[in-house]
Amino acid sequence: MPKVQISHDGFARQSVFRESVKTDKTCSWCGSKRQTGKLFQYSVENDDGVRANRIRGLFCSLPCMKAMDHR
Repeated sequence: MPKVQISHDGFARQSVFRESVKTDKTCSWCGSKRQTGKLFQYSVENDDGVRANRIRGLFCSLPCMKAMDHR
């Protein structure tokens, strides 16, 4: 599945993207599994397209990714 932009911060000039990943692993934050058998890989990319930062781990939702990112 291709990357999907899920949010954009115009002031920071960054976007958050996610990709679905078929896996038997659990969410890196809460430990749950989605019924579809897929988790999400998130990345933050600058508008200039030069830098893309992958968020380490696989997550069941955006709130889990944000909770892990702010530990």
